[in-house]
Amino acid sequence: MFIISFDLPREMSSARVRLFRMLKSRNCRMIHESLWESNNLKDLIEIASFIKRFGGSAKILEEKFIF
Repeated sequence: MFIISFDLPREMSSARVRLFRMLKSRNCRMIHESLWESNNLKDLIEIASFIKRFGGSAKILEEKFIF
């Protein structure tokens, strides 16, 4: 399981709508508004590239439970 954490400028409202549609269409699950999880790393990399093209920042993490 992988997690994407991102920040997209608020003034990018059309990009934000496209981003949320992209996340949902790829079966990502929302943990928090800007924190989503998915099994598909390739999809998350594409989404992170989209975010960066619009001036945002994104990080992809591998989920690991300790306890």
